[in-house]
Amino acid sequence: MTKTTLNIPKLFKSALAASCLLGSATLADAAGMPGINADQIKGEIIFFTNRTDLLDAGVYDRYTREFKELYPEVSNVKVVAFADYQGGLRPRMNTGDYGDVVLILPSVPSEQYANFYEPLELYAEDEVYFHDAWAYDGNIYGISGGNSVEGLVYNKKVLQEAGVAVPIKTISGLYEAAEKISDIGKIPLYINFGAQWPLQQWDKFPIVVEGNDGVYEKMLEQDKPFSGNTAYNTSLNVLKTFIQKGWTEKDLMTNSWEDSKVAFAKGQAAMYYLGNWVIPQVVDNGADHQNIGFMPIPSNETGELRAQMNHDWGYAVSKYSKNKETAKAYIKFILEQSDFNTIAGFIPTVKSKEPTLPQLKEYMSYNPKVIQTPVNSSHFIEVTNRSKIDFYSGGYIQDAMMAKDFQAALEKLDSRWTRAKKRVLR
Repeated sequence: MTKTTLNIPKLFKSALAASCLLGSATLADAAGMPGINADQIKGEIIFFTNRTDLLDAGVYDRYTREFKELYPEVSNVKVVAFADYQGGLRPRMNTGDYGDVVLILPSVPSEQYANFYEPLELYAEDEVYFHDAWAYDGNIYGISGGNSVEGLVYNKKVLQEAGVAVPIKTISGLYEAAEKISDIGKIPLYINFGAQWPLQQWDKFPIVVEGNDGVYEKMLEQDKPFSGNTAYNTSLNVLKTFIQKGWTEKDLMTNSWEDSKVAFAKGQAAMYYLGNWVIPQVVDNGADHQNIGFMPIPSNETGELRAQMNHDWGYAVSKYSKNKETAKAYIKFILEQSDFNTIAGFIPTVKSKEPTLPQLKEYMSYNPKVIQTPVNSSHFIEVTNRSKIDFYSGGYIQDAMMAKDFQAALEKLDSRWTRAKKRVLR
């Protein structure tokens, strides 16, 4: 597979608008959509999403109304949301009853995509970012719902009060900043330990520590990927340092995801390590948009800043869907004609659309080295599954951080990984 080439400067030009006007789309347009039989856009579909907040806020209800206005023969779009998406969808995957539009689970190896998802021919390679992220054997099975860069979302007033200058360029500088913020009675870094899923950031941090997209495949050759002198070890030790020093929220085990956004908005917390998608969410919780900054997270002592750019979940159409054309049209509607990118704070997947967040312009003004999130090999995914280390869901990280002996916990992860690796690569 070829890698997607990102035109970074173009992404961050000033945007006039984030979404197309629904009125500009007509049924005549539908007839010319590649990869879709417009005569079959009808009936009901079910969409399984992870965005419980948007469902609760009525956003998806509005999308259903707008979609039905475009396609009058569509009777309904039923949206079901899971807070724990993998836990909610995985049992359904074994039954074939998982709706029509779904998000591709990261635990599904690429060679098994055809068992679960319908091939999509909706976009050419140069029309979207991460075109081949869910590709196998010449077919595309998923399309990114949006794209983001990872970094430190920060409250400008809090950092100014603490005397912290931006950007922070080194890990030691990050520790010094955390100490200053703690000294004024603020939470330096809200990690949302109790919510668990935000801890996936520390599965992403190794990419910027390593400085390239080969960090995961490198683990297949490492004897001690967690306890040795590795990017993963650096990542987990940075998190452990923040917890040990008391530079995070005090009540670690309570799920305070929604409360954390209020704390950030009120200036009780200084920073998140998340993607730019969180910015609209803290604004919705009362933060002044002008008071939110965004910078790359430091990952070394050289001062070189690096940025991880990654896709969000991949939209897919179930192989067992009875309304595949309607499902495909709904995906195109969300990507091209809804205001989802604006609401979510994403860099649009469709290249002809512009991002709207001014914080993205600040982020790129620091000239970080941009590293695209890699597509994991089937070997890596199989070793991951066999090791039962739940990458990108936060569980194993919680266990390691709460273990009485942190070093022993890392060595135990090494053992699980090594056993799984030997079974897969023998």
